[in-house]
Amino acid sequence: EMQAVARTLDLSGMEVLDFPDSGLKEMDPRRLEAAVREEISRRRPDVLVAYPVHGISGFHDHLVAHAVVKRVFCELAGSPGAPRRLALHTITEEDARKVAHFPLSGSKPEEIDAAVPVEAEDIAACLAALDCYVTFQETIQASGVRAMQKSPVVFELFGERHDPPLRDLFERLPEGARG
Repeated sequence: EMQAVARTLDLSGMEVLDFPDSGLKEMDPRRLEAAVREEISRRRPDVLVAYPVHGISGFHDHLVAHAVVKRVFCELAGSPGAPRRLALHTITEEDARKVAHFPLSGSKPEEIDAAVPVEAEDIAACLAALDCYVTFQETIQASGVRAMQKSPVVFELFGERHDPPLRDLFERLPEGARG
């Protein structure tokens, strides 16, 4: 399904790691951290994107992913090649309340540090990517996540506060070592 998403979005690359779906909470987090650290070292991104602390859906894998990525980001801070920003893709509390049949968590207005406008074609691509998750269609439909694909896309930025929110994840990047 992830490879289908990569094809649908015409991604230049995607690495699918061999970790158990729905099983991250049972793993030694140091193993996950090592994998994240290795990918960061290989790709050298300026911005990392992960789930917010609430994981939106509360799914254990999302919560573990948040903790692992955040820990590695903090550990690498200031070192050569370290990412300069950790963006946490979220939804608003208002959107989370609109879902009656599936408990979701969103971010408070004051927690949203970036609101990135996207085009209709980007939303269509996101919806097509959601269609690739064949085994999760029942959950996707019940969650109302399709209706939440809209502009702007909102993020919390770890350790940063922006009011008004930034309109681009690369806008006003914090200084950092890029050796």
